[in-house]
Amino acid sequence: MKIYKPTSGHAGDTFRELLDMWQESGYCTIEASPDRYVWVNQPGDILLYDFPRLDQAPITPFKFGLFGNTVPPNNQHSSDPPVTAWIFWSRRPRMLEAEIARGIPTYNEREISSIFLGKVENNIQLQNRVQHDWSKGVELFSMPIVIGNTSQYLYTQEEYLQKVKASKFGLTLPGFGPKCNREIEYFGLGTVPIYIEGCCTNFYEPIEEGVHYLTASCPEDIVSIVENTTEEEWNELSKNGREWYERNCSRKGSFNTTMKIIEVLYNE
Repeated sequence: MKIYKPTSGHAGDTFRELLDMWQESGYCTIEASPDRYVWVNQPGDILLYDFPRLDQAPITPFKFGLFGNTVPPNNQHSSDPPVTAWIFWSRRPRMLEAEIARGIPTYNEREISSIFLGKVENNIQLQNRVQHDWSKGVELFSMPIVIGNTSQYLYTQEEYLQKVKASKFGLTLPGFGPKCNREIEYFGLGTVPIYIEGCCTNFYEPIEEGVHYLTASCPEDIVSIVENTTEEEWNELSKNGREWYERNCSRKGSFNTTMKIIEVLYNE
């Protein structure tokens, strides 16, 4: 499969890093995209839209569209091209892959009951993340409000992943888009996500409440989840999440799911 990848205008992490991993494994070949979008086969054919929001990059015409974060309404008009929910990815897929390979801790090996490490760096995140004081329900919580600061973090990416790996549950909050890299890191490392309203759970292969994740509407709900979820229940949630990650977000799984979607679209 040939993929056209932009050569500038991106930090080179997230999906763009995952693309490099696909090529390294021989799954695809990569050429320079003539615009800011990722394309399969040729520009204008299959769009792999990896921007967080639809208003971030006005969409050029395409034949089929796979959307990682925000998914536009499907077929509002008969002339609209087909669109579908897709996969998603971590902030640094290569680092996450390496951390997973070092082993997944058991329930009793995780000394942190619940975690959220992030920050508020733009007004959209500010609007989405401060309806409650989530620190009251999360054991290890850090969310400084630093509007405009997109580079400084409390932990390095490696340290952050190790903290996630040491946690039983992880709070999810909406990011710049309704999905966040954090959820994929939770799933990959076996940390059970706790979703709040406003987070998006729309993937090509669905995730289910009570099967892959739990939900909370306030900090007190998180405390209750931590106290009342049995080790057996946690093990099942953690296992289901890790298996879903492997099928959809790992190096091989993300490519296979993408190819499966493309085959379905072409055969409809």
